[in-house]
Amino acid sequence: MNLTFFDREDQANALNGSLVQDRERLLRILDGLRNRPPFVCELAGENGFYLHIGIGTMGHAQYSRMDGEPPYLLAVAPQPGRRDEYMDFLLWQTPTPISKRYCMPFDLIREIAGYFLETGNAHPGFGWEDA
Repeated sequence: MNLTFFDREDQANALNGSLVQDRERLLRILDGLRNRPPFVCELAGENGFYLHIGIGTMGHAQYSRMDGEPPYLLAVAPQPGRRDEYMDFLLWQTPTPISKRYCMPFDLIREIAGYFLETGNAHPGFGWEDA
């Protein structure tokens, strides 16, 4: 499946609007952005679904429809943190708190993003909860 990449923190990012067709390119893009403060990017699938991911040492993933209708699913970390503790990810220059229940090591976010590229679906190896 083809994805389109959008940096939702840096509108001037030269990668905005880039077509991503293979896993290697996707992972190179994501890994190359980890030197910034935690922020959100968006992968728009040609199937009508988004994968919003938090990029940093830790990350998060939300799977949702492009038309704004449910579901809005957040991947649950394999070893979830406390629901009442949060990490901030920048989104449109605004710190956006994400419960640590949904924050996981970035290697797992890479896995979720790779699966989304291949299938257009939420990774079945993770639990997903309504946002």
